[in-house]
Amino acid sequence: MGVAAYAAASVIGSTAAADPDLSAYYSFNEGSGEIAIDGSEYGNDGLIVGDPTWELGQVGQALVLKAQTYIDLVGPEFQNIPKTGITIACWLNHNAIGDMSLFDAIGDAHGNGLYHVEIRAAGVRWFHRDDGEVQIFNISPGALIPGGEWVHFAGTYEADGDAVTYMNGEETHRAAGAGELSDNWNLQAEIGHHKLGRWYDGLLDEFYMFSRALDGDEIQTVMNDEFLAVDAVGKAATTWARVKAQ
Repeated sequence: MGVAAYAAASVIGSTAAADPDLSAYYSFNEGSGEIAIDGSEYGNDGLIVGDPTWELGQVGQALVLKAQTYIDLVGPEFQNIPKTGITIACWLNHNAIGDMSLFDAIGDAHGNGLYHVEIRAAGVRWFHRDDGEVQIFNISPGALIPGGEWVHFAGTYEADGDAVTYMNGEETHRAAGAGELSDNWNLQAEIGHHKLGRWYDGLLDEFYMFSRALDGDEIQTVMNDEFLAVDAVGKAATTWARVKAQ
């Protein structure tokens, strides 16, 4: 197989189905470089900052994050920012070094994090506050996620409904929420740290973000790598053109 054909095949394998609510999908199967290619239709490629390495993951390759190495999602330019609902789901294998941030976003209405999606010694934190610093949902402490092994985590919320967390496809916690999400990511949106602290240390694979709350069956589909692509072949040419341009 030639280089171009091989690369195109890799793109097919990392392109997600055309779900308009899929805001971002990072397979991390590139295995090198400074770009985390987004497999959604929105082109929300992330900038990998620091000294990244890759290892064998749950599906192909996984990205190794540590202090000073993270993914900048370019918050002010991010497309399809969740407003009325959200799902974040990923495989992780962390090194159990303390509080670690999986995802955070900060707007220009106040200096606090809008999201805190964190692995903590006491259990997961799944949290959002809006531009008025009003808590919209909060699960903390949630499930304990052990270090040194692969675990699938997912958190969901639908406006004025429940926030729910899942571990390995099973619901662990549920709490009532109230209100819509802030889409003010005007300062930053990052995977792997909060304000250059709480660094995520370990492997990360198959990171999904949706602008709606997936249900339990859909979480299982994402976890089992069955969400990918009925339409991948049709999208490959467009995605590969974008990859080559970068």
